[in-house]
Amino acid sequence: MPAFSPFLFLLASATCLAAGALAWALLKLAERVWPGIAAQRAVWLAAQLVVAVTFALALAPRTATLSVVPAIELSRAAPSGPEQASPIPGTLTPPDGWPWGVLDGAAGDADLDAAPTMAASRWLSLLSQAWLACYCAGLLYAVRRWVRAQQALRAVLRTADRVSGAALKTHQGFAEVSPYRGPPVLETPVPVSPMLVGLLAPRLLLPCHLAQFDAQQQQLIVAHELTHWRRRDHVWLHASLLLQTLFWFNPAVGLMRSKMSWAQELACDQQVLAGRPEQQRHSYAAALVAQLKLQQGMMAGGYPATAFGGAGVAALADRIKLIRGGGARVLGAAGKLLLGGAALALLAASVLLQPAFAWRAGDVQRVPAAASVAVPSVPSWRAPLEAARVSSFYGARSKPLASSSAFHHGVDFAARRGTPVLAPAAGKVVESTAMYDGQPKYGQVIVIDHGEGLRSMYAHLDRRSVRVGESVAEGQAIGLSGATGRVTGPHLHLEVLRNGEHIDPAQLIADLDRNAFPSALRARSAALAN
Repeated sequence: MPAFSPFLFLLASATCLAAGALAWALLKLAERVWPGIAAQRAVWLAAQLVVAVTFALALAPRTATLSVVPAIELSRAAPSGPEQASPIPGTLTPPDGWPWGVLDGAAGDADLDAAPTMAASRWLSLLSQAWLACYCAGLLYAVRRWVRAQQALRAVLRTADRVSGAALKTHQGFAEVSPYRGPPVLETPVPVSPMLVGLLAPRLLLPCHLAQFDAQQQQLIVAHELTHWRRRDHVWLHASLLLQTLFWFNPAVGLMRSKMSWAQELACDQQVLAGRPEQQRHSYAAALVAQLKLQQGMMAGGYPATAFGGAGVAALADRIKLIRGGGARVLGAAGKLLLGGAALALLAASVLLQPAFAWRAGDVQRVPAAASVAVPSVPSWRAPLEAARVSSFYGARSKPLASSSAFHHGVDFAARRGTPVLAPAAGKVVESTAMYDGQPKYGQVIVIDHGEGLRSMYAHLDRRSVRVGESVAEGQAIGLSGATGRVTGPHLHLEVLRNGEHIDPAQLIADLDRNAFPSALRARSAALAN
């Protein structure tokens, strides 16, 4: 499992912000076309979930390989320390902190080109760590606010008394639901809004001032809260609150939670008032206004439980308008289908448009000027094909075949069957076989010894044109590419070994990135990032 990366967390947070802003803009636009969205709790919670999923997808280790955005590669300088062995066999890694491109103590043009990138990388690393610390602090603050709200709510509950079954039979607000089979009922002298409290074992909390309302208004208020209970709105609201706590930095998530709470109120209004005469609608609206006036002394903390009339003055006016007008229109099948498609498109875009950031590996060996380890010179080879285009780089990768290794010890070049394969440097053929290393999986293979411990191997050939012991010149045709052995299609597989250990062919063959497939660049960037 790849280690947690602060930079990847920063990228995921940025993706989450962009997805939230886009989702909010699309929903507000859709709300103008279909006002019924205002009463659809599922729409607003689903939008929050979409934003959360985009964050998770951005953190997933393999999403960068699906991106259509070109990879953004960054140089990295690590902390100082003794020289370490490279994770790539046959290469040397300098002591951490030494600049890129330093070879035998002489800085080349690569160092000058990489300097601005390295500086940007350091700032980006600092920014990533600072954001991670900021997120943790914000999360702690959000959790603290939630705990305080819970403490305030428990303080209110300590003032409440449970209403017995006998008392409920004579309670004016429960006349329409006798015999009562709902959640336990509590009454408190604190001027709170009627609400459901609790998640697994919800209770109906009513203020004592509810007795000041007329019998019909009390019945409508109780019916409203019991509708929330039957619809399990308290569960939805707690889920929405959890998402808002986790994504406290994304204002769109908070706005969507408020809209979902608003949608629950509108939906309950519609169900309670369905089929009722105009007079009861006006009485219900009057109860909203009266409750808002009595709620001035409501506790601070903003516990986001389902509440009757718990909105502000402006929202309350809109709600009363909808009540008197018969409620919001129901969202049709076409609207639901379009919104669902938009959600899927947003998820796909979060993956396909996510840039693949990665640390850039040096093209040359790097050692400090004062290093005591002698580094052998690296020759420069030509490409093994006239039109060399890399389809898979050296290094970690997803296995193309179940039997293949997760580490790719060579470079794959796209090549049609019958394309001439050229010797990248002069040497002597030491193997020309269909059973390389005693296995048929490589197909037709040629191995050339170039001296100074360097050997090159060419696999999956369609035909071999040279024999063992034959000397070859640079650029000489040694065979034709093919698809022999265990392969997924025609290509040339090139491996380079130094003193029996694999090394990256890109150390000897320049400009492989220039003509590589974007998918190969993205896959390498994703592997380096992980």
